[in-house]
Amino acid sequence: MRVRALVLTLCTAGAGLAPNFLWGAVVGGQAPAEPGTAASHVERGNALHAKGDIEGAIAEYRQALHLEPDYADAHYNLGITLEAKGDIDGAVSEDREAIRLEPGYAGSHENLASALQKKGDLEGAIAEYRVAVRLDPGDATAHNTFGLLLRYVGDTEGAVAEFRAAVRADPQFAEAHNNLAMALKATGDLRGAIVEYRQALRLQPNAAGLHYNLGVALKATGDLDGAIAEYRETIRLQPDISQAHNNLGTALREKGALADAIAEYREAIRLKPDNAMAHYNLGIALEKRGDRAGALDQYRLATQLDPKDPDFAAGAQRLSRM
Repeated sequence: MRVRALVLTLCTAGAGLAPNFLWGAVVGGQAPAEPGTAASHVERGNALHAKGDIEGAIAEYRQALHLEPDYADAHYNLGITLEAKGDIDGAVSEDREAIRLEPGYAGSHENLASALQKKGDLEGAIAEYRVAVRLDPGDATAHNTFGLLLRYVGDTEGAVAEFRAAVRADPQFAEAHNNLAMALKATGDLRGAIVEYRQALRLQPNAAGLHYNLGVALKATGDLDGAIAEYRETIRLQPDISQAHNNLGTALREKGALADAIAEYREAIRLKPDNAMAHYNLGIALEKRGDRAGALDQYRLATQLDPKDPDFAAGAQRLSRM
């Protein structure tokens, strides 16, 4: 029976995010910049950015650049702030200028990659991420973000390499372990995926999505007991995940626990009435129990919700002929 994976989001929600580290902030023990200097405007820009005043921060960074046009930190911070505002073309321009002035700084290449991706220039983004991780191979976040982009464009093997580099650089990076697990699963390496999910869970034991993902991988290897345990833990941590109840129901059904399976399918449907797969699976369980009328109703509901799925329609047609 089908099992649909739930994508886990721990920290990174997308495949290209700027680091958002502003240069020039005053840290403990560091004297503020002399008033009226470019550096003082950068400091004020950073303070305004931290308060959420994006327009004020942009004005300060521009004033810094008016005083000192080749101030790389100001271009860098202005690029980040323009991207936060949604001015992607402006961000690209500032990121490129920061790179022109300091081509060896990895963060500027990473910021440019993020902005280019938002513009839809995936090839350009990939090229900039390659430069970024070459310049700073110990930046786990850059490797992880680059890996997400490579997965998005279909380069799963490249993504695996980047996620491995991320966890090598930071073994405590739970998100990267999860992303590596998902990429390994996509290549067919279920055992490797399970190892990485367990590593992520060691770091984030209360992450419901991680338990769910591990359950999916264990089910795919035929470990029904392991999958059931992980789905139950998912539900304990987050009871409202409809697909976790659906998947638990399927594992229980395959173990022969029809009554428990039916209860889980009904809960999945209660939580998400348009869960076509749960309706279909409930139909299978009811049919196995001998309730053909109930099964036919569920197959028909599944077909109404997803008319393109041939299995749903086939179930309804088969029972209709009986």
